[in-house]
Amino acid sequence: MSNKVILWEENQKDFLKKFYDIQFTPRVGEEVYLKKEQWKVTRVEHDIEVNEINVYMEVIKKAKQEKSSNH
Repeated sequence: MSNKVILWEENQKDFLKKFYDIQFTPRVGEEVYLKKEQWKVTRVEHDIEVNEINVYMEVIKKAKQEKSSNH
């Protein structure tokens, strides 16, 4: 039986990514590199009925702008 792991952005509740058959579930406080940004897991919710794990994350380090000549 495989879990479906869904990643969400904590503040906006924006859908980030969905995994099937993931080998591990990120734990609270763990850092994840996703979409060229560094994220920190804020909470994890298990939905047993539909076999889903919702992982909420917040950005801790925004990706650097390629061209920072605006400032």
